[in-house]
Amino acid sequence: MRALSEHPNDSVPQATQQASKSQSIYRFWSNPRIQARQILASHRPSVVARVNAERVVLAIQDTTDLDFSSLQQTSGLGFICQTQQQGIKVHSCFAVSGDGEPLGVLHQHTWSRAERAGKRQSRRQRPTGEKESQRWLDTLTAAEPGVDDSVCLVHVGDREADIYDLFVQPRRAHSELLIRAAHNRKVEGELGYLIPTLAQAPIQGQLSVEVARNPQRPARQATLTLRAMTLTIAVPRNGKQAPAAQPVQLNAVLAEETQPPADGSQPIRWMLLTTLPVETFEQACQCVRWYSRRWLIERFHFTLKSGCRIEQLQLETAERLCNALATYSIVAWRLMWLTYHARVAPDDACDAILQTAEWRLLRRRFEPKNRSKKPPTIRQAVRWIAQLGGFLARKGDGEPGLKTLWRGLGVLHHLLEGAQLAAKR
Repeated sequence: MRALSEHPNDSVPQATQQASKSQSIYRFWSNPRIQARQILASHRPSVVARVNAERVVLAIQDTTDLDFSSLQQTSGLGFICQTQQQGIKVHSCFAVSGDGEPLGVLHQHTWSRAERAGKRQSRRQRPTGEKESQRWLDTLTAAEPGVDDSVCLVHVGDREADIYDLFVQPRRAHSELLIRAAHNRKVEGELGYLIPTLAQAPIQGQLSVEVARNPQRPARQATLTLRAMTLTIAVPRNGKQAPAAQPVQLNAVLAEETQPPADGSQPIRWMLLTTLPVETFEQACQCVRWYSRRWLIERFHFTLKSGCRIEQLQLETAERLCNALATYSIVAWRLMWLTYHARVAPDDACDAILQTAEWRLLRRRFEPKNRSKKPPTIRQAVRWIAQLGGFLARKGDGEPGLKTLWRGLGVLHHLLEGAQLAAKR
């Protein structure tokens, strides 16, 4: 784990620099007695400890595909979309503090599809337990053990999580739901359906939120108009719910940009269903702010794919790939954690995140005349690491991102290894 964390953007042989060490990692992943869930289980106690130190924690769920189509000889892969692409589907639960600090992976589920496409016509007629949608319910249950009752655990999901069975799934005390609605559900009231009912709710006010960039839009500030109300969701008519299923009362928030963005991107329109209170404007704003942090799990998946290059691995079975995924998931969390602390605690001493030999080498590289024994700040150390990865550190460049950080970490530890070898001569 240490070797891969120090060289996240390198292959295993590049990260270890020794054939014996590389072989030990590959043997670990291929050991039939080792399973991915055990690797993540070793990470979970420290995650839960960080969770229990917070007042509010967002348990964000999302699914991504790992494409291993180039591995023609690898067994256990399945279809990941409607094409012939082969790979593994991954559903993760990533814990984030209410303020956005990455806390770690609470749960991860992987599977392979045996068929390229499902039976769409009969999908609504099948119970949730027979569909891939069951992963949302199982992950909610798996994320909660060990979390103190004093912690408000908010389960956050995108439109795929708009599932009636998830709304009625048993949860621990002080666990809440915050789900983006996908369906115009049947609700009690004169208008009869969710969208028109929520659209006529009174406006509570406006809120400015930071919208993260994605392939379809750049990062920007968005001004959202908020509406909120309490409503009752009817039992789906086409589903296979239990005979005793009852309507469920939820709170709803509609957050939308009434003015189209100047950059021409699609205006935001979030329709949120939640068990959190929305009686006041501030409560509705809190729901929107917390949902806006859902992009962090997308950043986690991006770090896995681009930073740790998980899709570049060439292993012989899907089981070995899943063991590697579990290992790199911990590495990806640590990269995000370093980036977060550089932005929220920039003036703290960097010895909280770097070893003495690491920050001393950085100072020798960038401030060779500085003889201070006091460690630099986190912000300064992270900027130096990012400069090793290609960050230019100009006045208008802002703070470094994940890409330059993971590149710089690899360079830093290659320099450190070289310095240690030179010292032994």
